[in-house]
Amino acid sequence: LEEEVERAGRLGLTFSVGMVDVDHFKECNDKHGHLVGDVVLKEIALRLKKSVREVDMISRYGGEEFCVVLPETPKDLAMMVSERLRNSISSKKIKAFDEEIKITTSVGVATYPEDGTDVATLIEKADMALYKAKRQGRNLVRSA
Repeated sequence: LEEEVERAGRLGLTFSVGMVDVDHFKECNDKHGHLVGDVVLKEIALRLKKSVREVDMISRYGGEEFCVVLPETPKDLAMMVSERLRNSISSKKIKAFDEEIKITTSVGVATYPEDGTDVATLIEKADMALYKAKRQGRNLVRSA
């Protein structure tokens, strides 16, 4: 992400960051166990990876949160991509051992340079948008 900030600044480009959080993941772990939770996270990561371009970057940000970096992607396009990501997870149950689990995610999007010009600000703005999605009912995409 630091490299993308530097590259975008140097070349006058834009890019977007999405923070993806699994809705009610603690309840999934409590109900089905941590082994099932691990399978759920792996399947979410796989679905995210299949839903973006080769140049896009996906990383686990912590716990049940993922960070998606979309180079050369303005906010309107990032919102469409984020909606596709959200839908790729919610549209089909995840099979984990003997369980089939319906999982949803909430996504917050921030864009360089309009929402921030450094990593900390972009992550903060994407996180704020993510929590707006959570407050407004979950399984939503919101922007900074």
